[in-house]
Amino acid sequence: MKKIFLLAAAAMVSLSSCVQTDEIYTGKSNEMGFKSAVTRGIIQTNEDMTYPVAVTAVWDDAKNGEFASYFEKAKFVYDAGTELWKGEPARYWPTSGNMQFLGLSPYPISNVTHTYKTTGELEKVVWGTIENNLMDQHDVLFSDLLSVEAPQTSAQPLLFHHAYAQLNVTFKKTDSAAEVIIKSVKANNVHINGILTVTPAAGSASTAEWQVGLPVPRFFLPEAPTGVENGTLNAVLNANTAFSPTPILVIPGAQTEIIIEYTIDGHEHTYTHDLSSNGNWDMGYKYTYNYTINVNEIIFDCTVDAWTPVDGGNITI
Repeated sequence: MKKIFLLAAAAMVSLSSCVQTDEIYTGKSNEMGFKSAVTRGIIQTNEDMTYPVAVTAVWDDAKNGEFASYFEKAKFVYDAGTELWKGEPARYWPTSGNMQFLGLSPYPISNVTHTYKTTGELEKVVWGTIENNLMDQHDVLFSDLLSVEAPQTSAQPLLFHHAYAQLNVTFKKTDSAAEVIIKSVKANNVHINGILTVTPAAGSASTAEWQVGLPVPRFFLPEAPTGVENGTLNAVLNANTAFSPTPILVIPGAQTEIIIEYTIDGHEHTYTHDLSSNGNWDMGYKYTYNYTINVNEIIFDCTVDAWTPVDGGNITI
């Protein structure tokens, strides 16, 4: 199995302006609630983050550095009225002690195991195998470790990072009367599914490591695909508005190639864009490749050479 190590650097993450640090949780005074922010990805803005999350917590009741499990993979659901996440069923704060929280999304999560340090603190979370079907692809998110004193009456901020990289393509044609149709587009030799290991760290960003198998080709799908391998787009291009199919989420790693099949006035063409010199697709980044089909009209400038005189001789009949 191939391993790819990636660091979700704290310097690359920023809280959305809609997340206010003074927002007060309006449920029961000791009920746990969270607010969340995310980095870049298929969840394009923080407002898109409305998915349930799975939260694991440990508790140091005596504040002596010895933690014990408080709950694992508890479901917290988004409440549109407060724009916060609440336990389902509700989870409540202990009356004292120190707590640590780690979140994963989307919920439900399966095949997740937790390992703990000798102090009882979270050491690693192994999540796999993650099956991300492009027909219903989803972000895979992991949070930083949240350390806080219990109890709290305000919603606690969970900062999530994207475990995938996002690939986007757009297409236009040059200004011409030619009919240009994008038939299909696929990313070749990409990784979609794998095992994700998250390592939390108190006071800094969590790190993540993917373990992947064999690479596969994946089509960029239309808005309403009939199957994961049905990559028929049949998009008619124009010169003013770009066409963009559904993005693809891939496990970070070396950039490969994008293969485009298109027609110009019914004639088939294939273009292969080799991306290998671009380095890696990195975790939490959105890559957009903008293509313009250059339609050059066939035009002739016709000239006629001057007559070259040929003397046929002097003939007397």
